[in-house]
Amino acid sequence: MQAKAFLSYLVAAILAVGVIATPVGVEGTSTTDVNAVFENVGDSASFVGAPPDPRPIEPIITPKEGDVPAPSNTSVVAGDHGSLKKRTIGCVRVTTNQNFGGTSARACNLPNGHCVNLNPFWRYRISSFSPDPYTFCKIFTGPNCSGIGSVMFGSPGYGNLGIWDNNMGSLECWY
Repeated sequence: MQAKAFLSYLVAAILAVGVIATPVGVEGTSTTDVNAVFENVGDSASFVGAPPDPRPIEPIITPKEGDVPAPSNTSVVAGDHGSLKKRTIGCVRVTTNQNFGGTSARACNLPNGHCVNLNPFWRYRISSFSPDPYTFCKIFTGPNCSGIGSVMFGSPGYGNLGIWDNNMGSLECWY
């Protein structure tokens, strides 16, 4: 009887490990180079030594499912504390359809506190936008962070961009 119980336990353990183990050949989420999504960060030397724009002093919105970003009219007056260790490398995820469907890209190493323009493929084609945890962004309808700017928001982002749906030209993120 003990041998039967032991074998049952052993089979259950083997099956559990097989279920938990990562299957071979499963594709993970690939990280797209930031230059594939943004056009004015190719020459990263232009950002070296340049201080980031101060992080806006406004509430950071944590979107809930079904939320839509709102315009912001808050001026930028706060500063980044450079001596703190960063918790993220500044990644964002963009998709062409609402609710994070369609073609997607994940771009990392955004220049902290600097405006970046979307490249011609992504400009005015983004319907969902999600910064990684500890990354906070504002999105804009025009290039060079012009036009209507959103409130600053963080993860999980927005699956429905409201007035920025297929109408986003640039963004600025802090991390």
